Amino acid sequence: MALSNKSISTKKKRGVHNKDKKYHIIPLIQKLSSGMVLFNIFFFNLIPVTVSFVGEEAKPYTDVTVNLDAPRLVMAGSPINQITPGESAFQLEVRTNLEIKEKEAALQAEAIKKAREEIIAREYRVYPDPVNFDSIYQGASDVFGVDPKILKAIHIVETGASGSTYRSNPSGATGPMQFLPSTWRSYGVDGDGNGNADISNVSDAIYSAANYLKACGYPNLKKALWGYNPSTRYYNKVIGIATNLGFTQ
Repeated sequence: MALSNKSISTKKKRGVHNKDKKYHIIPLIQKLSSGMVLFNIFFFNLIPVTVSFVGEEAKPYTDVTVNLDAPRLVMAGSPINQITPGESAFQLEVRTNLEIKEKEAALQAEAIKKAREEIIAREYRVYPDPVNFDSIYQGASDVFGVDPKILKAIHIVETGASGSTYRSNPSGATGPMQFLPSTWRSYGVDGDGNGNADISNVSDAIYSAANYLKACGYPNLKKALWGYNPSTRYYNKVIGIATNLGFTQ
């Protein structure tokens, strides 16, 4: 079958057109390939990946840092840390409070221990007390002008004329002559001359009793004894014992 000139001409045109398409596609692929090469070069220069080995065994690395001097993304080498259990803010607060309470309890226990040691030291303090205290009553009388028999009677009523002691009653009165610590601070004196006014020392206590009686109004006996202990019963008891000892008003 013979082809017309028109058909041949159409085929030729189509062939040329297809050929042109082929020629157009090839440069496009070449451009894309060149672009990928440039991208790979650029990208892998920006992101260098390092793999480090420790000893004979490779370790995984996950930390990522940024180099601010040359802005490149860097895969830094640091081993993955082992995850250890921690504590919440609430647990931290509870633990802190417990530690504070433990410290406070330790300080309190130490203070109690110290106080007990002081009490024991006082209880077992040894004074060279004389067997008879008459010389002490007389010495206090010579200094403060209080009759020694009144001092002895008070001593007998208060503690049975005991020697040096830290004996105390429920009201807090302490020592051989049963002084309240607050009263002792104002009227306690050094009776034995050792430079220390000790509420538990028998000499200091007797001299301090004479000092206090004088401050309360002695030689007004009733006023003085009432100041020592505001009780009619107490007054009568002291006067009765002093009279038996030979005291006369």
